[in-house]
Amino acid sequence: MTDITEDIKDGLNLALNEAIIVGLDFDKEVRTVYLTFYPIAIQQDGTIPNDNRFLFAFRNVGRLASSLTLVPETKAIKFDTNELSNKMSEFKNESLYGWEFIDNDEELIFKQWKDNVSFDEIFSDSFEKQHTIDLFQEDKYSKKTIDIRIWFDKIEMFDSNLKPFAAQTFIDNGKRGWDKLYKDGWTTTEAELKGKLVLNE
Repeated sequence: MTDITEDIKDGLNLALNEAIIVGLDFDKEVRTVYLTFYPIAIQQDGTIPNDNRFLFAFRNVGRLASSLTLVPETKAIKFDTNELSNKMSEFKNESLYGWEFIDNDEELIFKQWKDNVSFDEIFSDSFEKQHTIDLFQEDKYSKKTIDIRIWFDKIEMFDSNLKPFAAQTFIDNGKRGWDKLYKDGWTTTEAELKGKLVLNE
């Protein structure tokens, strides 16, 4: 299992805040969850990438659980792992929010829905020793929500051209993006966001 240091954990939590989830796929045969994110980011040269999508591959998934509810605090709708991609696509690329995604204590987030699951499938008896990521999406209009927890051994990152991308570079780009937003104000609309992130000459 790949070690995720506290610095990497904190950096990923920062860089993933307000990232848009573009898509999710689960390949059960190779036990890998693929997540495509569109994060807030500025490159080292001060520019925003033309295509800022990143593919995260969560390898050797030992357990995967989800809870889909039409209204908060109601009984979860049952579905299988092979339907997860379609269920996620119903949320129209909503943003993540919060600062705690990687390696959370079970009592922090998972306990809120672990007894009300759509599915909870174990693929490895050693999942308790694995890393985790907690994800959440909410439809702004219907209030339908989905929670997901993935237990995994390692993360591999790829840019929009599917070239391997270093975690530290991803984190550094995210930090520059958030530093710019903190300096010049806050917005969550994409058109205004790009304007906010343009660095002065």
